[in-house]
Amino acid sequence: MKLLRLILLLPACFLPALLAGESGTISIISQPPGCWVRIDSVLAGKTPLEGFSMPPGAYTVQVYPPEQGVWNLQEQVFEVVIRAQEDTALEVVFSAPVFINSVPYGAQLLGEAGLLLGMTPLYLPFEENRGKQFRLEKAGYKPYRFSLNSRESVLAYLEKDKKYAADDDKPGLFGLVSKKHLKSKFSLLALSVASHWASFYFKNLADSNYENYRQSADPAQIDYFWDRTKKFDRYSEISLAVSYVSLAGLMYLVIWK
Repeated sequence: MKLLRLILLLPACFLPALLAGESGTISIISQPPGCWVRIDSVLAGKTPLEGFSMPPGAYTVQVYPPEQGVWNLQEQVFEVVIRAQEDTALEVVFSAPVFINSVPYGAQLLGEAGLLLGMTPLYLPFEENRGKQFRLEKAGYKPYRFSLNSRESVLAYLEKDKKYAADDDKPGLFGLVSKKHLKSKFSLLALSVASHWASFYFKNLADSNYENYRQSADPAQIDYFWDRTKKFDRYSEISLAVSYVSLAGLMYLVIWK
């Protein structure tokens, strides 16, 4: 009877040892330390994680960036294979992104292939962009080119493009009116003056026909002069409206363009 109990207890005694022999371990360190780790979406703890025992197999390991500090980074994901009686080592590095700004701000940051990455100010991951070429572009300023070789912030002082300023920004007419859209401005000015003059001209014709209407005794002449009075009054109103619209367009180009 005692022998039978001993036989039944032997597997229970040696089972943990057998299972331990079949498991593997994973060790995860990070820079900086204190990063949360999930293995197959299950929270495993914070780095450094040393000798974490796991059954053999394939796993997805997620390491999250530090909770403190401005990192602006997403978690790093790794596919690992745990083997029996082996330790799988994993090192994860989170580096602070590089702050990029320009004076004036609002410049486009373009990558090597001309891909728009954002507008200044912005953060750019350092490790994946180390050694790459970039340029900053803003209307009215010369392009600013630089390579990302260090973690130090980039502050670009953009230089004004003199050619752009000469063509678009400098006053042209008597030092008051910009040369930009100059043809449109003169066209609107001419249209405003001409339509205003036409309005006065048609108004005078309407007044003249109205006087003839008042003094006429012939019914046929009365109808004739009355119709002409209404016609020229209508022409005068249309011309005056065109003049005001042209003047409004001219003011818009002068002030805002």
